[in-house]
Amino acid sequence: MNTKNEVEITTLIYAGDTVEYMVSILPAGAIACKALNIPKESLAEALPLCKRVAAVNTMFHTGVLDKIAMSSAREASHPLLKLIAKHEPFTFFGVPELDLRLDRAFTADAFKKIRAFNNIVQNEKMNDEVRKKFVPTQDLLALASTMANYYDAITMLQEHISPFAEKLDAENQPRTKEAYLTRFSQSFPRNFLIGDGTASWMSMANVTVQYTAAPAPDNGHMQMQKHMRFLSFGGMLRADFFEGLSVGHAPKRCAICGRWFLTTDARRTKYCGEICIDDPKGRKCRVIGNMNGRDEREKAADHPLIVPYNRRMNTIDQYVRRGTLRKELADAMKKLAKDKKQRALADLAYAKGPYLQEMEQNALKEEAQRLL
Repeated sequence: MNTKNEVEITTLIYAGDTVEYMVSILPAGAIACKALNIPKESLAEALPLCKRVAAVNTMFHTGVLDKIAMSSAREASHPLLKLIAKHEPFTFFGVPELDLRLDRAFTADAFKKIRAFNNIVQNEKMNDEVRKKFVPTQDLLALASTMANYYDAITMLQEHISPFAEKLDAENQPRTKEAYLTRFSQSFPRNFLIGDGTASWMSMANVTVQYTAAPAPDNGHMQMQKHMRFLSFGGMLRADFFEGLSVGHAPKRCAICGRWFLTTDARRTKYCGEICIDDPKGRKCRVIGNMNGRDEREKAADHPLIVPYNRRMNTIDQYVRRGTLRKELADAMKKLAKDKKQRALADLAYAKGPYLQEMEQNALKEEAQRLL
């Protein structure tokens, strides 16, 4: 993490259908989607720590230093940082350097320099040399606000976004941009006014937007970049959800592990690509899902490799009933047919090669007679 973390922690840069957050470039909407999966148990553990850090925010408003509260906040900031860093998309909080900087940020000295720092910013006299002198103060301003707001921001997001995400994930709901926005227009009124109490959780006040142009990382073509800087951690998460929706990205719940993952196209993907936490073999949900799907397809009566097997079983039974095929030979033919079916399901080359020919009545009979 570099010395610019004081602004980047609550800064998102959108370009095309992607978002840049700290050192990562993700599909727009991925940050909010990942935050939906943070366990409630972890949030409950973070809450008392957030409250202790929040005492520093109170000092920001009053301008009065409380040394005991500052010391308590500093002590709470270390375990809170570790808790936050356990979960995507905030694993960058686990950078060891940042943990070391907490002890310099949550201090009386850093707090006392806030007024001088704000004056320099307001008078547009900030430069790299001046910035270096205020790193602890900048860390204090950014980290205290973000960490204190962590529980409320994630909880609010999960309480209000999850029910809407469930609607987007309905069985017959198309996974297209138009379908998402149609559903959005049905759920949220067009005449919504910020601060009118209708849905204040949607408010994204205290955000500044700037535009730059830069080459796209994938093809080098110039593209517009929208830099959104938030004072509210919760506002940042909500903005990412809406920005993702606007380009056709939406959360979907994994049918294996139940976690949310982001879809970026109209394909009806059922499984996430993460490791299934309940799988003793440590397999990814997509692998488990594909295996389950394959098992179901292979058991289906109309499977193209099972149809000739079932047909041969019926023919053998008919010959036995007519008395034209002795039971010992019929049993040998059935065993051969079953072995060939299982081999065909496991060996694509065999399935496309001699399988059907070897399953013919006469060929199967001749092979069984040789074995007998």
